[in-house]
Amino acid sequence: MSLLPQPDGILQVVTVPIAIGLTQPQMLGTLSVGFLLDDVFASQLKAITGSDIAFGMEGRILAATRPREDYAALADRLHTSGISTVKLGAQEYLALPRPLASIEGPTTGGGAVALILRSRTEQLQLLEAIHTGLAATAVFAVLLATLLSFAVARTITRPLAAITDVMREVAATGDLTRKIAVREARRWEDEDARLLATTFNTLTDSIARFQREMSQKERLSSLGRLSTVIAHEVRNPLMIIKASLHTLGRPDVSPAAIGDAVADIDDEVARLNRIVNEVLDFARPIRFELVPTDVNALCRESAAASQATVPGPPVQFDLDPAAPVLNTDPERLRIALVNMLVNARHAVNAAHGAAGRILPAPPELSDPREPLISLKTRANASHVTIVIADRGVGIDAADLPRVFDPYFTTKRGGTGLGLAIAKNIVEGLSGTLAVASTPGRGTEIRIDLSTTSVAGADRRR
Repeated sequence: MSLLPQPDGILQVVTVPIAIGLTQPQMLGTLSVGFLLDDVFASQLKAITGSDIAFGMEGRILAATRPREDYAALADRLHTSGISTVKLGAQEYLALPRPLASIEGPTTGGGAVALILRSRTEQLQLLEAIHTGLAATAVFAVLLATLLSFAVARTITRPLAAITDVMREVAATGDLTRKIAVREARRWEDEDARLLATTFNTLTDSIARFQREMSQKERLSSLGRLSTVIAHEVRNPLMIIKASLHTLGRPDVSPAAIGDAVADIDDEVARLNRIVNEVLDFARPIRFELVPTDVNALCRESAAASQATVPGPPVQFDLDPAAPVLNTDPERLRIALVNMLVNARHAVNAAHGAAGRILPAPPELSDPREPLISLKTRANASHVTIVIADRGVGIDAADLPRVFDPYFTTKRGGTGLGLAIAKNIVEGLSGTLAVASTPGRGTEIRIDLSTTSVAGADRRR
């Protein structure tokens, strides 16, 4: 085999003898076959291997897939061994020289080399593209995982947030009619949250039922003490009436004495009638007639009624114009408001006098610029709040827990049923009633009425 340099490549020539005979062959001649390793053959190899090919011999590049301006740089790699780098134009290549004279037997034309070239720049660009793709895939995977986690978390946190909001409102207002909306079961809904909401609704229903039962038992227990109250409250008027009748029965009674006796009898009969009416109002079930009612107008009417009942300073109003029309019993609610406003007037009169004058008062009295009696309304989407505040003598801390107990009173001649009746009315209208007081500073009574819990045209309690 011979390797012969040519202007456009390397000619590979293989020569074999032609002989006749087996034991003593007679040489007839030789047969030579040549194959040119040129640019065309190098291009064919590149198409197969994907690598650039260059053929060189005697320190020169004779054929290659690269342009001729790269031959000089490639010629320097003909005498190297192993993989090396070469700069061709703007790209960097890895060059691996492989000798062509590798066939066993005599060979002429040693030093022929095939250079295998692989672009390192393209490989790096490919790796960079792979890295970019992996980074983009990682970012997308993180975003997708975050969105999925958020969606899964929302199925848990949103129901829990709604549950905690209702629980917080129930704890703040004591309104057991508030319910957690339980939607139909869906594939992505949290079953534990639905179970918690259902359990909470059942619990509030049970507590409300228990409160109603306890209220009924308390009322029955209070009726059991009614005989004692009647005996105590009725005895004095009856004794006065009896004494007046004895006076009228004397033969020598004067006209002035007759007038005094008649006046005493009339006053005591009115007192007995008031006692009987209060006891009946507390004892019998309350019948509610629900109609749309303007709360602000009802507050003004109640203040006027209390002014006519007990003299004292005027009521200062702070009414919310956004207060909605409630479906409630205006007459029953008016009775409750009048009772509380009358109590406020008694407290203010005890501290400041019936005309509202500021009497010599202890230094702990609140700011004199504050109104002696105020009535305020506030409204939101679910509740209307009525606040009655006075700057009277206040309630002792020991008496405060008992102000709604039937027959408890600190006023001479009172039955102790006014606030108890008011509490029954407010609770019968699905509202709540709370009182706060500081001795020497005054008292504040807060009524919360739901805008949605009372419905229908008739309700009994």
